[in-house]
Amino acid sequence: MAKQSTARMVFFAVLMGLALSVLARPTLQKKVESRLLLQELGYNEKKLVHYRYVFASTIDKDRLSPGGPDPEHNSGPPKMS
Repeated sequence: MAKQSTARMVFFAVLMGLALSVLARPTLQKKVESRLLLQELGYNEKKLVHYRYVFASTIDKDRLSPGGPDPEHNSGPPKMS
């Protein structure tokens, strides 16, 4: 009986070792170059750089709070009418 349980433990240990070694291997996926992918899809790289610049320069202008913080926000439970 003891030999069977020891044999089972060794079998499961070997099985777990094999499973972990398979999971630890790096994937064989091909590295995708985003620049080449966009070029194949018909995008112009110079225009994309321009759009990134335009978007980055306008993002700060849109983030203003006209009225400031609301003093009633999170001050307590909502008021029921």
